[in-house]
Amino acid sequence: MRGRHIGARLVQAIRLPLMLGLSSALYLGWLARLLASRGDRFDGSISLQVSASLTIMAIGWAFIRVGQVVFRSKRFENWLQIEDPKDEIMLIRLLERLFTILIIIITGAALMVTFGVSSTAVATLLGGAGIGLGFGTQQISQNFLSGFMLFFNRPFKEGDWISTNGMEGTVESIGWYHTRLRTFDRRPLYIPNAVFATNPIENPGQMYNRRIKVDIGLRYEDISKIDSISKAVRKLLKSHHAIDHNQTILVNFNQWDASSINLMVYCFTKTTVWSDWLDQQQEIFLLIADVVKSHGADFAFPSMSLYPTSGFDTQPSTSR
Repeated sequence: MRGRHIGARLVQAIRLPLMLGLSSALYLGWLARLLASRGDRFDGSISLQVSASLTIMAIGWAFIRVGQVVFRSKRFENWLQIEDPKDEIMLIRLLERLFTILIIIITGAALMVTFGVSSTAVATLLGGAGIGLGFGTQQISQNFLSGFMLFFNRPFKEGDWISTNGMEGTVESIGWYHTRLRTFDRRPLYIPNAVFATNPIENPGQMYNRRIKVDIGLRYEDISKIDSISKAVRKLLKSHHAIDHNQTILVNFNQWDASSINLMVYCFTKTTVWSDWLDQQQEIFLLIADVVKSHGADFAFPSMSLYPTSGFDTQPSTSR
């Protein structure tokens, strides 16, 4: 459909509403004249009002269809100049819905004026209705405005993995009222958009790197080897293909624990894909284990040493 000339599509869009609306209005006007000529009691002003109303509704319908054609046209997409196709689709949907709501409001106001309501009263009514609607649907309004904010700020998009306020999942759709996530156990999660306006949003999909941070516990008897082990591990990380050497790399003895001396390993991988990161982290951990073993050291585990005091009877007692 997008390959067709936009002019032909516009003509096709307005043809149906104008044909139905105008033909209905003309038929009603002809019927009113016919009844009046026969002397039937028929209020001609009502006929004119109904005819005008049908014409107004037909024009409003035509404008809505024209808006759909324009917003969905290739020329409008090129004018927007948005690189991300998902962002482009979301903006087009938003503009199309706003345009439709605007046309419906204008059409409704025109219909009220047609039936004798003064323009001042219509303006007052619309203003009062807007205020009342704002108070009565405050939560809905917050979600709607938050959905509008989500598009222009773009903290995330469809397909991103996000977490907020203890909720986490992959974004499947961003609507006017709520955003649908798919949790990692494959359940749908619907979050009102107002939640994103009042809570911090974490978007791992926008990370440049993934971090590896671990404390390695070595035995206390290996403390003389800790310096050479830390240097060897640091050299390993600085030469490993998966580690981003432009980011911070730290390998330091940083803690005396109850049963171990801890060596902190801190670095960043180039990949941000979770499954790849797990594979690379496993590879690095195994290489670090080889370094520890090659220096004659070993990993610590929870243990307890008992030192008997002088005078403590260590011989088993014999029964008499």
